Amino acid sequence: MHRLLGGLIAAVGLAAAWCSCWGGGDSADTTLDPENTTTTAPPLPTAGELCDGAEPVPGPAAMVAQPALVETSGIAESRENDGLIWAHNDSGGNPELFAVGIDGSDRGRWTVPGATAVDWEDMVRGHGEEGVDRLYMADIGDNGAQRPNVVVYRAPEPEVPAGAAGGALQDVEALTLTYSDGARDAETLLSDPVSGDLFVVSKQLVGRPGAYRIPAGAEPGGTITMARDTDVGVDPGTLITGGDVSLDGSVVALRSYTGVLLFQRADDETVSDALAGTPCQAPAPTEAQGEALAFDPDGRGYVTISEGVNPAINHFRLPSPGRQSVTRTAGTSSPPGRPAGWRPGRRPTASTACRRPPATG
Repeated sequence: MHRLLGGLIAAVGLAAAWCSCWGGGDSADTTLDPENTTTTAPPLPTAGELCDGAEPVPGPAAMVAQPALVETSGIAESRENDGLIWAHNDSGGNPELFAVGIDGSDRGRWTVPGATAVDWEDMVRGHGEEGVDRLYMADIGDNGAQRPNVVVYRAPEPEVPAGAAGGALQDVEALTLTYSDGARDAETLLSDPVSGDLFVVSKQLVGRPGAYRIPAGAEPGGTITMARDTDVGVDPGTLITGGDVSLDGSVVALRSYTGVLLFQRADDETVSDALAGTPCQAPAPTEAQGEALAFDPDGRGYVTISEGVNPAINHFRLPSPGRQSVTRTAGTSSPPGRPAGWRPGRRPTASTACRRPPATG
């Protein structure tokens, strides 16, 4: 009898400890409430995992249908509009963006009021105010290294409804930029989702390319001097033509004419720290002139598009992830928008993780 009573007491204690961990200390609440439950995506893959495991998406590559997009120089995949890629032409094009479906379909042309197009070379998607993403367009090409200033335009990303013919970006702003060490050519713009900084990566035949930082919070008005933060960890003379940063900031990608280079970034590193390291070589297509690259929103793949008429959308992905894990949320919901330092997909620490015990019986 005493042995049975002791067992019951131990079982009650174990149940109480389980409920305290899983249910925030409320022993009466042992079930998952759908309204207070979120599905947490698995951690985003590392640079090494993408280099080793990314594969071309099965089937024929989609082709860009828009006939006016003939010199694709920069692209960015949308998080606001599912299955949509923003793109622009190289030098000689108009100050406009093209909305392209991941299937190649034409989703409309969008003008950029107040902008000029001297030599647009890249674009990125970045966090904006009140949780609305911004699009950044980089007029930074300078083959002769003679421009006293270059410009990055930014505007909130518009919603692109089905069947839209296009429109005009709203609230366009221009950041006027100069280099701390003199004019130079560049074709790559990066946006750090962690710090909010922007980076321009130079394109040069002599020496290693440099990463130049535009600090978070930069505002229009006056000229912003970009400091050279670091030399990029590639061979001298490597011509960098585009790039992107993964959604959580953990992988930085650079495009060259012949390859895709991925740099792993540790939690305590900046984008510049990562770029100073040694990249791995990710799968890349053979393109007539490979300049444009963008990560998929979930970080499990990337897209490249070449210049040319009706170019292919070359899409590389990791195999589908396993089952998503379910975690219990607190009783209050998260505030709207994305808080500063938001980094989705991070692995929980030992002090915060509380795993549900395996089912028995």
